[in-house]
Amino acid sequence: MVTFLMEQGYEINTVTEFGVINEHTSDINEALGLARGEDGRLHPTRQTHVDPRIATHPDLYMCQLGLWSEAGIFFGDPEKLGPEYPQDIIYNAVCTRNYVVHLADQTDPELRDAIVMWHRTLRRLPGEGDHRDIKVLGVRQGYTRCMCLPVDDNSFIVSDESIARPLEAQGASVLRIREGSIKLNGFKHGFIGGTAGSIYVNVDEMIDQRAIVFNGDLTVHPDFAAITEFIRSRNILPVWFEDYALEDIGSILAVE
Repeated sequence: MVTFLMEQGYEINTVTEFGVINEHTSDINEALGLARGEDGRLHPTRQTHVDPRIATHPDLYMCQLGLWSEAGIFFGDPEKLGPEYPQDIIYNAVCTRNYVVHLADQTDPELRDAIVMWHRTLRRLPGEGDHRDIKVLGVRQGYTRCMCLPVDDNSFIVSDESIARPLEAQGASVLRIREGSIKLNGFKHGFIGGTAGSIYVNVDEMIDQRAIVFNGDLTVHPDFAAITEFIRSRNILPVWFEDYALEDIGSILAVE
């Protein structure tokens, strides 16, 4: 997947609690909070605020506001996070131009303010003056971005009933899928939102196609056919990589 994204012109940034790792990173161990001891082994130099098993998941530290060309990223403060639920989910929201979905009483106030400002800016864009107000849905699942994959502004793939039902009640299009068949180190399984993200892919020199890219082999999922049909029916291209396990990496958050 990394090679594919680079071929599409994206710069790859791996997010950790202690820094961002990319091609410009001079000290990867420092960004991981590690140092080599006298025994020659790498040891933690700082205590993570979150569960170490998911400490490199970007959707714990940031929230993507919107999809594709209008997408922006809100960067949270790792110091606000904690190792236990719901201390680790204050930024783990789903945000499209039509919906904000999260465990509302746990959403960080600074993220709420950023979403309001982003939506006001969006409505001032040419042709957006008559756009309807954003719907804020409070759900009972704090790991919202992990378990809910936004496909477009009004369509979602969801593996949790407590997210699916409120979305459907508001008129959103929802594809319910089964849990499981997704790798997440240290856990029984991962979740669909954590495997994927919205990007543009080059179909020729003149056209960029909207796509949802999955980190690994989507064909292993029992709902593979329904997932790909749901995406394609919205004129979006599903992309996956059959040589690798389908793995939850804390979402793929892309900004043009």
